[in-house]
Amino acid sequence: MGKAAGPDELSAEHLRQAQPLLTMHLKLLFCLIVKHSYAPEMFGSEVSVPLLKDKPGSVHDMDNYRANTLLPVISKVFELVLLAVCEPGLESDSLQFGFKHNTGCNDAIFFT
Repeated sequence: MGKAAGPDELSAEHLRQAQPLLTMHLKLLFCLIVKHSYAPEMFGSEVSVPLLKDKPGSVHDMDNYRANTLLPVISKVFELVLLAVCEPGLESDSLQFGFKHNTGCNDAIFFT
């Protein structure tokens, strides 16, 4: 709760509160995307919102802002489904430490 809606004006709460029939419609949509190798144009849209990093800081200092990018929630769900389906077949190099679960800079520094 409290998450901003993306460019499609839908939030995760909309999907959580929706009727179970929506699951079947999303399944059909996702199957068609894979079958036709075509995603809706809206999946690639985004809205960037500037947010203050330090509220007591100057609102006139551009370095005091960070971007928050809002994406369509249905495209996020599609990505999660795709990852869940493909993840067992995905492998990375043993020297890859960034962007991996339970690894980070310390692992790379102390790798032997």
